[in-house]
Amino acid sequence: MSNKYKVLAGVLLLALALVIYMESGEKDEVNWFQSYSKTDKIPYGTYVLHDLLSNSRTQDNFKEVRQPPYEFLDDSTTVSGTYLFINQYILFDEAESKKLLSWVSKGNTLFIGSRGIGETILDTLNLSTDLFYDLDNLQRKPLVNLVNPALHRERPFYLDRETTAGYFDQVDTLATVALGEFSLMVDKDTLHMEEPRVNFVKQSFGDGEILIHLMPEVFTNYFVLRENNYKYTQNVLSYIDQEKDLLWDNHHKNGKTVYSSPLYIFLRNRYLKWAYYILLIGTLLWVIFEGRRKQRAIPIVKPLPNQTLTFTKTIAGMYFDKKDHKSIALHQINHFLEFVRSTYNLDTNFINDEFIKKLALKSDNTLEETRLLINYIVSLRSRQALTQEELLELNKRIEAFKKQN
Repeated sequence: MSNKYKVLAGVLLLALALVIYMESGEKDEVNWFQSYSKTDKIPYGTYVLHDLLSNSRTQDNFKEVRQPPYEFLDDSTTVSGTYLFINQYILFDEAESKKLLSWVSKGNTLFIGSRGIGETILDTLNLSTDLFYDLDNLQRKPLVNLVNPALHRERPFYLDRETTAGYFDQVDTLATVALGEFSLMVDKDTLHMEEPRVNFVKQSFGDGEILIHLMPEVFTNYFVLRENNYKYTQNVLSYIDQEKDLLWDNHHKNGKTVYSSPLYIFLRNRYLKWAYYILLIGTLLWVIFEGRRKQRAIPIVKPLPNQTLTFTKTIAGMYFDKKDHKSIALHQINHFLEFVRSTYNLDTNFINDEFIKKLALKSDNTLEETRLLINYIVSLRSRQALTQEELLELNKRIEAFKKQN
């Protein structure tokens, strides 16, 4: 390595060391990704809620579900209880929705905390949802409360984070019970809810019931750990029968519940992450400075061009110019027989009825079509001379036969 490259490598390493030193002194940025995963302690994870629910119940009373609902309910016909789904959006397909509704009708409970759940369940319950936007209010920090007087609080609960709020714009009031409502904060006033809209409902379905909450953020770490917001989440979940088994869904999640990549361990730890980056940068520098050729480049020798097609065209032209149709036909027949041998593994030395039947069966041609072609080939081979029309007819029949393959 020349002195020029050594100086350049030293400057790069010094710059890298300076970047690492400056990075190590900075605080980690808050990860606002809405994962809703039980393993995530980030603001929009559900680690706290999962921990509280699992510790408040026995092992048999709290079950983890990692399968899609359709597979889980199909494999577990004896499962009963409350199926809890929490995620930003849970777009159940039609088959999955019908399986869940059938399961609920047998006396079970479906609890969904999500901004969107697909059309099938909503249409079945005569519900319709929409996202709320207040063009006169640039802030989107919601206030939430419950309707039940025993659970209602004079001062609503407050989510100090802007979010997109969903609400029910169409409700079947004869069958649906409104349980909760929300409103957006106006002028930093967290004491009053102006024009509240329904965002939490309950509806009976068969022998069971369905609860839908359109603001999944109220189940996250950030909301539960802020002041006394946990009371709101606790009151929302109080509508679940505590005696029934609770099925926690781990399938419909933005974030992973199990990290299968080994790099996750390195990238979560700041020091291991920078060690990994240094290794990559060092490898790149080695490739740049030491991976160069140590000898002259080997010249590329172009291979001889394949002249088979040109040669074939030339020979065919000679036969055609001499009007030697018989020779062209024999070449075409030999080429066809070679095609039969290589494609269908048939012996062409003995052309008889058994050969014709096997060829018809393997080529998906009818027995009559195959017999006509073989008889035509046999008759041409026995002729002394052929016309151009007979040669064209042979080509036409062979091409029609191959198209069935």
